[in-house]
Amino acid sequence: MEDSKGMTRRRLIVSSAGAVIAGGVATALLGETATAQAAPAAAGATFPTLNVTTSWVGNTYAGATQWMQDFLFNIAVTADGTVYTNSFWDEGGDEAGIYKDGKVVGNSHSANGDAVAVNSKNAFLTVGNGLTAFSLAGVASTVTFAVGSPPAAAAATDTQVVATDRVQNRVIVFDAATGAIVRTWAVNMPGAVAIDPKSGDVWVVSGVTRDTNDGHFWHVGANGPATVLGFTNTGTALPGTIAGPAADWLPTSLAIDVNGNLLVGDNGPLRQVHTYTGLLSPKPTLARSLGRPGGIGSGTPGVPDTNKFWGISGVGGDAAGNVYVGMNEFGTWLRKYDPSGNLVWQLVGQEFVTSGDFDPASNALDIYSPHAHYRMDYSKAPGSDSTWMGYTLDSVKYPQDPRLFMIGHQHHITSAFVRRFNGTLYMYTTGMYSGELVIHRMQGEIAVPSAAIFKAHFTDAPNWPPFQPATGEWIWRDANGDGAFTADEYTTNNGLSAPSNCWVWFVDDKGDVWEGGDRNLRRYPLQGFDSHGNPIYDYAHLVTTALPAPFKPVRRLYYDVATDVMYVSGYTAAQPFENAHWKECGKVLARYDKWSTLDPATATPTWQILLPWDETVQPVATTPVSWQPAGEYIFVCGIATRGLVWVLKASDGSAVGMWEPSAIVGPPSAYGPTGWVDVPYGLNAAVGADGTYHVTVEDDLKNKILVYSWKL
Repeated sequence: MEDSKGMTRRRLIVSSAGAVIAGGVATALLGETATAQAAPAAAGATFPTLNVTTSWVGNTYAGATQWMQDFLFNIAVTADGTVYTNSFWDEGGDEAGIYKDGKVVGNSHSANGDAVAVNSKNAFLTVGNGLTAFSLAGVASTVTFAVGSPPAAAAATDTQVVATDRVQNRVIVFDAATGAIVRTWAVNMPGAVAIDPKSGDVWVVSGVTRDTNDGHFWHVGANGPATVLGFTNTGTALPGTIAGPAADWLPTSLAIDVNGNLLVGDNGPLRQVHTYTGLLSPKPTLARSLGRPGGIGSGTPGVPDTNKFWGISGVGGDAAGNVYVGMNEFGTWLRKYDPSGNLVWQLVGQEFVTSGDFDPASNALDIYSPHAHYRMDYSKAPGSDSTWMGYTLDSVKYPQDPRLFMIGHQHHITSAFVRRFNGTLYMYTTGMYSGELVIHRMQGEIAVPSAAIFKAHFTDAPNWPPFQPATGEWIWRDANGDGAFTADEYTTNNGLSAPSNCWVWFVDDKGDVWEGGDRNLRRYPLQGFDSHGNPIYDYAHLVTTALPAPFKPVRRLYYDVATDVMYVSGYTAAQPFENAHWKECGKVLARYDKWSTLDPATATPTWQILLPWDETVQPVATTPVSWQPAGEYIFVCGIATRGLVWVLKASDGSAVGMWEPSAIVGPPSAYGPTGWVDVPYGLNAAVGADGTYHVTVEDDLKNKILVYSWKL
């Protein structure tokens, strides 16, 4: 399931997909109507290429030649303003990007972890249980620095490299040229570290821990508060201890600026970058704080601007006095500020393994991903047609937000279903394995945790959610309106778990939630809203129905309340399920008219077709994963066929055409330019008032969401 840097999973991309589909695979698509079993298409049926505009949201760059990486765990800056980064993963292979003047200029390939440091000769990055010296161009050398565990952080001068060891609670000073250990000393729960290039004095954060999941978030240790300690180069404590501007601060990153002052990235409630002077005094002075106090939660909460921070993970400075700030939370951001604190440039990459849905009241102009809000202006050129309106996660005000805990390797929150009820916008989200449905209610640009339906006891985050039932499926609702989980807010189903191997989640326009698909379908009718605006669901009103004939099992569904039409995809006796294709939406797609009047077990589809499916086509297989009706059409995408979209008529399932991403995101090839559609719900569609259809498709290879516009 996970990439191995080779030709597996998301990186295998179809080449010349249009010719393949139009010439071969598509001939299996068109089915005969009103039959109990999907039939192959008429001979010669093809999918003509449609004229479409390709754009994207969520990344500064289109991805054709460069993109902002998926994660950013720390930064280090050279005198000339070159920024070195590190992380543990980037789908496109650039997990340790090198940036200069707002552009990607290189990568330290094979680095993997939290720590990065740089001097005038080399960069030093985590590799395994230590550091490796890289050339400034990003080429690994044979010089290594044995920390004994993955280092928490590192800093460097031309003669020394300093690293912190979280396992043995120590600071280690190495010879920069040889990697030999010069000395060590003890520091309790060490984190970020900085070294003064002139005096050799070392500053290190004490009293912090860091998550090992995909977020790698810092936290104050159980015995808090966190402090910044100063030492001479020989390990003798300096007189001043920095306790921060507030007791609840969270120092995540350190750097010495050109004036010999200490920069401290504080990801506590203030979310600022502090500058401390007088470092040799008994009480260093807080001289300046960059950024608005409160970060993304300040001013109009959730509205991003250049003076707001969140997820601060790295700080640095160059010889001209410019300050650089790296952020990593639900995305990555890298900024450069001039000495006066004015933004010079910003890079954004915030849509790794995510899809985006349209606000149904926006005329297809507003797109929401699980954590971001964009507004489109389709009259503008691709790349200039979107405005980033909101970052919807406030980790300080809502520290139990599921998005902070469900970001592990299972990718539990990837796909958004955006709905409006009584004028209020709600965001329902599920993930790569469809194990749960999380609900947020929008308050301005902040998504407030509202409710959740979990199919089983959640085990992928230690100690979260608090008070969850010990066994079985459960429903949570934010009864007191504080966005936190309390013991009296859960409803259980008598300790039972939902049937396994179920991939259906759908929220219809009445607010009913559909789920299941393996043995039956389950529907949670919306029971109204509580005084805080949270939707109410319970097990007492749960409706169970048989799978519609001829499906065994169902993998996706879409119910149109207004027309009473149900669309279903999955497998049948004639087109059976295979374990190797656990994520796909199935081989058969069917439509049922007058759904509410039917007995699903004996229903006859209005029409039924075979979806594009060919495991033999080269260089990658064609298997569908996600689809959605909008207006008169149904839009379908596959996994390894990346951003390719097939278009069907909703009235009879017949082929209309297909498109691929345009050259703006890069030339088609077996390895790009876009990634696999790697989640079950990776496509959304809407039609504008002018008849233009807009379709979003996940692109995790280049950390963005594709946005297509098409009019027949």
